Amino acid sequence: MSIKVDPKHLDSTGKTDFQIRLHLIECRELKGKGSNALSDPVGVVSVDGKKQTTEVFKNTLSCTFDHLMFFENKWKPEETQSKTVLIQIYDSNTIRRNVLIGQYGLDIPFVHGEKGHEIWHRWAIIINPEKETGAQGFIKFSCTVLGPGDESPTHENDDLDDDAEKEEPDKPQDLQSLILRPPQLDIVGYQLSIFCYRAEDLPKMDTFGKVDPFIEAHFGGNKLLRTKVKKKTFTPVWNEELRLPAYVPSLSNSIEIKLFDWERSSKNNDLISSTYFRFSDVQMQTVSPRWVNFYGPPKGNVRTMFKKGHTEETEYKGRALLALQASPYENPVLEATPVNSCKEPQVEKYVIRFDLFEGNEFNTNALENCFVELSIGKNLIRSKTLSTKKGTVSWYEQLKDFVVEFPADITQIPDLFINVYFKNKMLGKARVGFVRYKFEEINSVNNTPRWSMLEPDKKSPAYKSERIPGFLLYRIDAGKATTIAKYPRVKLSQPVTKKYEFRAYIYQGKDLPPADKTGLSDPYCVVRIGKTAKKTSRKEETLYPTWYEIVTFQVDLPEPLNLAPDVVVLCYDWDQIGGDDFLGRFSVKTSQLSKRFPPAPKWYDLWVDDPSIIYGSVLASFQLVPVEEISAYPLPKSIAPEFKDCLLQVSVVGLRGLLPFKMSRIKEPYIEFDLSQGTVQKDKERKKFTFTTEPSAAPSGSNPNHLQVFRAPVKIPLNHIFASSVMLRVFDKKSLGKKTIATGAISLAQFIPWANVPLENVNLPPIVDTIPGATKDGEPLDEDTEEEQKEIKIIPDEIPINIEEVNEEFEDAIVFDNRPSAGGFVGMRTIPDVDPQRPQFSDDDPLEIEDNEDEDPFKDPKKGKPKCQHELEHELKDIPFLEYELSRGKVRGLTFFEKMFRDKSLNPNTKRVVGKFKGNFKIYEETDKEKIEAEPNLKDLFRPKRMVVRAYILRGMSLVPKDPNGSSDPFIVVSTGKDDEFNFSDRENYHPKTLRPDFYKCYELPCFIPGNSELKISVYDYDKITSDDLIGVTTIDLENRWFCDEWKNMNPKPIEYRTLWAPTSRNPQGKLEMWIEILTEEEARNTPKTPLEAPKPESFELRAVAWNTKDVVFKDKRMSDIFITCQLNEGKRQKSDIHWRSTDGNGAFNWRFVFPLQLPTRVPRFKFQLWDQDILNPNDSIAEAVLNLHSFFKKAYRLKSEQNIKKQWIDMFHPNFQGKQGSLELQIDLLTEAEALAKPVGKGRKEPNDHPHLDQPIRPLSSIAPWRVDKWFKFGWKKHRGKVFCCLCSCCVCAIIIIIVLAKFAI
Repeated sequence: MSIKVDPKHLDSTGKTDFQIRLHLIECRELKGKGSNALSDPVGVVSVDGKKQTTEVFKNTLSCTFDHLMFFENKWKPEETQSKTVLIQIYDSNTIRRNVLIGQYGLDIPFVHGEKGHEIWHRWAIIINPEKETGAQGFIKFSCTVLGPGDESPTHENDDLDDDAEKEEPDKPQDLQSLILRPPQLDIVGYQLSIFCYRAEDLPKMDTFGKVDPFIEAHFGGNKLLRTKVKKKTFTPVWNEELRLPAYVPSLSNSIEIKLFDWERSSKNNDLISSTYFRFSDVQMQTVSPRWVNFYGPPKGNVRTMFKKGHTEETEYKGRALLALQASPYENPVLEATPVNSCKEPQVEKYVIRFDLFEGNEFNTNALENCFVELSIGKNLIRSKTLSTKKGTVSWYEQLKDFVVEFPADITQIPDLFINVYFKNKMLGKARVGFVRYKFEEINSVNNTPRWSMLEPDKKSPAYKSERIPGFLLYRIDAGKATTIAKYPRVKLSQPVTKKYEFRAYIYQGKDLPPADKTGLSDPYCVVRIGKTAKKTSRKEETLYPTWYEIVTFQVDLPEPLNLAPDVVVLCYDWDQIGGDDFLGRFSVKTSQLSKRFPPAPKWYDLWVDDPSIIYGSVLASFQLVPVEEISAYPLPKSIAPEFKDCLLQVSVVGLRGLLPFKMSRIKEPYIEFDLSQGTVQKDKERKKFTFTTEPSAAPSGSNPNHLQVFRAPVKIPLNHIFASSVMLRVFDKKSLGKKTIATGAISLAQFIPWANVPLENVNLPPIVDTIPGATKDGEPLDEDTEEEQKEIKIIPDEIPINIEEVNEEFEDAIVFDNRPSAGGFVGMRTIPDVDPQRPQFSDDDPLEIEDNEDEDPFKDPKKGKPKCQHELEHELKDIPFLEYELSRGKVRGLTFFEKMFRDKSLNPNTKRVVGKFKGNFKIYEETDKEKIEAEPNLKDLFRPKRMVVRAYILRGMSLVPKDPNGSSDPFIVVSTGKDDEFNFSDRENYHPKTLRPDFYKCYELPCFIPGNSELKISVYDYDKITSDDLIGVTTIDLENRWFCDEWKNMNPKPIEYRTLWAPTSRNPQGKLEMWIEILTEEEARNTPKTPLEAPKPESFELRAVAWNTKDVVFKDKRMSDIFITCQLNEGKRQKSDIHWRSTDGNGAFNWRFVFPLQLPTRVPRFKFQLWDQDILNPNDSIAEAVLNLHSFFKKAYRLKSEQNIKKQWIDMFHPNFQGKQGSLELQIDLLTEAEALAKPVGKGRKEPNDHPHLDQPIRPLSSIAPWRVDKWFKFGWKKHRGKVFCCLCSCCVCAIIIIIVLAKFAI
């Protein structure tokens, strides 16, 4: 199952952007792979060949990675079916290769299908089935998969401990309960078996041979498993079982089976085809031996086609006899084993009857003759070859019964392909299209004839982009031979024709694609049935034409009408030079037309070669009347609807965010409103239907305020479906010639007072497609926007401290409406605390109240404030202004050079958003004269005011890394005003190496409302040498906030979680937790800022005393040399002294570990390890215990006082060995910095040695280091002096006897 994507997000290659976020949090209970029974774990995450790694943690069985990784990929939606995320944990080695501990895989479509497109804080078992059986450890992770337009989920509390909120910090601490144990995962192991018996009908893949096939299987994070290669055969026999491990529950559900051709001379084998099974289906029911059919690209270099992305399954590539089974198994393995051959599925004879009638709309420019070929499996049958006449071929041929033999289970029968071929002298035989059916779709008799649109063969020399291959009329029956024999075949003959009068009622079009440089089109429609066609009149320079025309002609159609071709409506853009540009098409079944006048028209979507990609719509209806009944159904005199005289009022606020035109900035733009809808072709006559604003450059050419009100009499239809649109054209008075720099359109249906049509909500924060200047595919912008890509201004040396200084500095510089104006840069300042008031919201209000019941040692700025989990614009219902996008460029009718340029950047067109129009529309009936007179003066209402905006930015969340180390050094840049003239860069206060920065700062800037009133908040990555990298930006329209009564009444202002976007990507780049305030100058002077203060890190000292050990297992012969290590938060280890030669498993230490730390901490882990000391070999790991001190730390941080955990025994374990490996007697104390200074202690047993006092441990006399010869002598003399004395006496007696004996012999 692949991820579904809206076709509008696809580029010209059919690909789009996907973002995978993987947060590898921690691992526990890893199997030790080193000689000391420990590992040096490092995490490796792989997505489609891209890899990212964590840092290495030395000598441990559990560690906290807390590493966030981002993967940006461009895929076709159908390609996501085979994409996985593979998480691998390795034991890192310096010289040797890293050793795999275990791995876990998850399917990308599976994750995308979960709520919020994410898996959040999930525990999983890692396995290494290739070398080990059973669990090799546990990992905790989060994974998010985002496609274009997907919103990233928000998690305000990103605590690494799942049970952090459930803990009771005031409860007496039990050390044993604080030990992190393996997660209690209720999992079941399964042995997934894929039985590969044999294959047949395989295609020729080798140039000078046949094919060398083998099968490769993959599931989850397992290593690829394959059968043996069978060389030089089209019918290989494997008889192998591929056994793969699986654990349930699992985040993988796709079993991928690929058929390859082995290549001797290349490392890359040729992929023939692939198929997929769902593990959940196999788990529920075993798949008995069955034929699995394979399909792939057309004949040719299949490997090259797959590499180029041509993965269309347009031809039969053979079939394989497979079986699948999933059985519960305690320790599943990864292996390939031989099996016996199986009983093959029972076969039946089937008959296919095919009646071929005709085809039309074939491309006749380069192709002459055509024929139809029917193929199912390796069986073929073809029609006669006929010449085309104006793109139409009439066969009326009845192909002979097509007898084939296939399995009795029709789901195992190959798909049926109806291929249409052309041939001529230059191209030879070329397939231009096909129709594909599963056998169960045609398994019936006496079917009616059907028209089908051919699917294009994109690798055929006859293929032409943006052209339909054609349509085919045929009838097909299929079934078992015994069933078909019961139905005699009716002889095919030419159908009887009947004359009809066809009537097409073309009303209007909307949102047609621009095909001219002006960003508009000159559209007309061609209506056709078969060979007969007629067109409407042409409407000039509009994308919303109104025709209200009747197209009628007489045509001979076959009986019954289901044999007649479809009604086809083609829309074109008229060009004075060259051929007209094709805009789109739609079709209607002729058999569905009635002879009665249609009751209501319908909007039909236009498409080019893919019905899922829409290029505007046409409002139309159709009628088909027999000639003999024309008098009974006369033509209407007019199809224009009934209108009402009204007054249209347009309140123009201005334009916003206009981008440069041909590398020149917009200087003095004005807007032309056109109500003619293309019905007037002469400029002089069009002036009667247009009105134009005055040129304006105040406050800037890219953000001008026009502040004008226009009123024009209009005719509004009583039925809103016929409502027209207003075309907007933007020109620049200072440019040479009258050149259109932007266009837009606004439908009037939403403003009709008697129609209940919702407003077009274009006021929400856009996704990246509609960010001004962003191209559709996230490619670098063209030359028109290079001027916009300037660097943020550097802060001047002298920064005004408050708004009064700003006013004085710019009082003489800017004068607007006889009032002084603000400008310049504003710094940050510290202001006394202000008690925020808690707003009142209804129970169903989407804003949640943030209420932190814990007594924090700092003033929480979020306490009592409402919060919105996304941008606040999504919740505001009282929209003060309407905003409409203005665009520039063409969608259709691209020239050769435009196509060449855009193909390189993967852009299918040149249209892009270049700004916005802001204003309001109202339609008044004649009875609303009082309301018209009561309308206020727009200039008085929108008199620009000098305001102050405060942006309170708390945190950044899940920022995309920009540095090679997988992190960033983020800092904030805020800006408002003309060309971002008021901006503040907080570059000096960047946050090093973090993707979750705590900013907690308020930025105050001046702004004009209305005017250049967009607040832009950018997050950059600090770079010392190269230029800073943009992480993302979010923009807030301050005008909309200020004039929105709903927002004004929100006190205090709610916290928003705003998504960051970048012009080079469709995917979110992170989020900001923030809120804003907009104040007048007087309010800014009298209202202090809300103080922002991040949770202050407090200094503490953690002390742990290891008293004794017991029941420690032996690592040497009947003894161990025990010592203890202690580590806080993956920091530097501390080591105790050694209890040598413990022969009873007991050890005495009285050893103190001391760690300074800052609270709060993100990783509250305290690790203890027991070791056996070795002299020549690496030390042996005995056991490990990791304590979770989250609640302990939280209580100390909250109370600011000493906290203690009394002396207790904890049991310690090792995942490599069964059972308890030893126990440790432990005491833990946590002191504030002041308390630690008042009660100083030394490490180990060093002075000062109090709190508590640690005596020298009482150890057996045998507890001596091997190199202490003096102690060994002293120990031996005390313990064995009696034996030594007896031995010496015996030696003396023996010596005397020997001397006496030797003396006797000497005499």
